[in-house]
Amino acid sequence: MEQTTEVIGAEVQASEPLSMENAAEAVQCETLTFSLNVDVLKQFLSELSALVDEARIVFSVTDGLKAKVVDPAHVAMVETGIALELLESFDWTPHSVTVQEDGYVAEIGIDVDKMTGYLKSLKLKDTELRFSVDFAKRQMTIDGPTGQRVMSLIDTTGISDPKIPTLNLPTELEIRDPKAFRAQIRQAETISDHIALRYDSAQNALYLECEGDMDKMRAQVDSETVQQLEHSRQRISATGETEKYMTSDSRSLFPLEYLADFAKVIPQAFRLTIGDDYPMKIQYGRTVYLLAPRIESSD
Repeated sequence: MEQTTEVIGAEVQASEPLSMENAAEAVQCETLTFSLNVDVLKQFLSELSALVDEARIVFSVTDGLKAKVVDPAHVAMVETGIALELLESFDWTPHSVTVQEDGYVAEIGIDVDKMTGYLKSLKLKDTELRFSVDFAKRQMTIDGPTGQRVMSLIDTTGISDPKIPTLNLPTELEIRDPKAFRAQIRQAETISDHIALRYDSAQNALYLECEGDMDKMRAQVDSETVQQLEHSRQRISATGETEKYMTSDSRSLFPLEYLADFAKVIPQAFRLTIGDDYPMKIQYGRTVYLLAPRIESSD
């Protein structure tokens, strides 16, 4: 059996990045300032760094900070954000900037790895940092209790703005213990480079399954079923013909490396949605993660 990775990019076409010329009808945003808790920012960056090194962050006066990224191979994508109420004393100049209907004011291009490394070096917890973005100088100044850091912004031209696809998947579960889920994923990494997620409707259980050259694994995930819908499958009948039948079971195969990278950063209980050979959807808070399946074929 040959496994090939189905590319999310086949379903999600990256659009052109927003232009600063479109951010305001008359005057562009010159500066943007806000304060943010370092722990909130670390979580936000960790979700991005699971897929990319650079990102385009949009500031909106209705939604706060938002980002959508897709990995270079278009196998996985993340949409995440920081709610406006978590940004203390935000402001921008000049105040004549026209705010668009969706609240869009400005976009910030950041080196995710560089900023993550800087925050780790501070060794701070539950501490407010003050950010000042100067769009003319293309730099961001970060003020904290231990000093100041000036960081260059990156050019957002060419950074894609992926569209999140609408997925109507039959099986949705609440995963209650992300630490136990991560531990099961780590065990699977020692066996294979791909993993199957299988929902057994008769047992009302979700299983992680993988098989390597020497070992194999099946582990039940601590979960609660939120939704299970019947859907159509195909099978070969006794006469050798292909026939359709209805089932509430679901199974998809996924590249383990991508799932392991993102599982490391999930901070809380989450919703997991799967189908038959469809992308996996992980959702919690303002974060949505999609991972394309590996399609088993016999050529």
